[in-house]
Amino acid sequence: MGRRWTDQDVEELRRLLQQYPVPKVAELTDRTVGGVTFKAHQLKLPLKSRREATVDLGSFDPGPAGFDWEPLVEVDADRRAR
Repeated sequence: MGRRWTDQDVEELRRLLQQYPVPKVAELTDRTVGGVTFKAHQLKLPLKSRREATVDLGSFDPGPAGFDWEPLVEVDADRRAR
């Protein structure tokens, strides 16, 4: 049997389930996916699918990627012509 849910755990669960899918909530709360799902259903809390989940990045701006795309392997012209 797992840990009991405290009032603080339930509040955290409510908050996290608004932003993250169940596997991430389970990871963040150190509980199993089944435990999180069961408690959410007991509390009649909606669950987000992975597709629906959004993370608020606030004012995060990664800027330009700045990748320097150099080939990993040099291929000579004779081999390309074949």
